[in-house]
Amino acid sequence: MTIQAKTFENGARNTDTTVVELNRVITQAEELLKTLGEEGGAAVDAVRQRVARTVNQAKVRLADASTRVRGATTAAARATDSYVQENPWKSIAYGAAAGAAIALIATVLMRRE
Repeated sequence: MTIQAKTFENGARNTDTTVVELNRVITQAEELLKTLGEEGGAAVDAVRQRVARTVNQAKVRLADASTRVRGATTAAARATDSYVQENPWKSIAYGAAAGAAIALIATVLMRRE
């Protein structure tokens, strides 16, 4: 079963799905390398080299995907910080509203028990 990464309107792929898929590929390739073990022969050596190359490429792609996730998180943090600095009273109101909603839900749940 192949995991399909979701492609967004801007052409970006869902990074979480890509990371899961790359981890799966790396795990399978490493298991194949262990299975091949120390067996000899030109064909086995060729397969071993190709699998090792694929594993290394997958690890590089995984590292790139992780970097992109960290970059997106940093961009979101910067955008939030900018919004809060430009709209401090709105931010306080949103925080208070969220706190009140959580308190209301907690109160209702506590009374049910």
